[in-house]
Amino acid sequence: MKKEKTHNLYKSVENLNLTLFEKYKYLTENDTNIIKLKEQVARIVASKNLSSVMNDTKWLELQEGISTLPFPPAYNEKLIQWDKAKFTFNDFPSPPKYQGDWSSFWEEGLPIFFTIEWLEIRGTYQIPQGRLVSPKILDETEEIHQLLHKLNIPFEQEKDVFTIFGYK
Repeated sequence: MKKEKTHNLYKSVENLNLTLFEKYKYLTENDTNIIKLKEQVARIVASKNLSSVMNDTKWLELQEGISTLPFPPAYNEKLIQWDKAKFTFNDFPSPPKYQGDWSSFWEEGLPIFFTIEWLEIRGTYQIPQGRLVSPKILDETEEIHQLLHKLNIPFEQEKDVFTIFGYK
């Protein structure tokens, strides 16, 4: 029954004429699992003595801003509940061969914003051209840099990798 109620909650939000921000707010305030997760994250943040750097509005502005770029850049996240990240982009010298899914968490894209400790964005993307031909490298590093400045989002940059902290 509880799973059906949650499913109906997500199904109903798609039928309402809501903005992205309104959908995000509605789901994070009405899904009991998300409410419990928010409490868990608050305890972890307090125990690690972290402070919030980003808020929902900034994350949503970034999500919408990414749609204006030539391609959706790959991203990697470290969630606050994890002890460590699975990898960082600096572990790999070559650009990824995939693009990022910047859709909302209810569409299985980005994680729920309040769970993000940091998010890395890779400004380059490689398109394989075959075994004997070097891959084509697309670079939107400058466009990402301009977008982050325009949105007043604090970040750190190392070459084509941008790190945005949700908590620090």
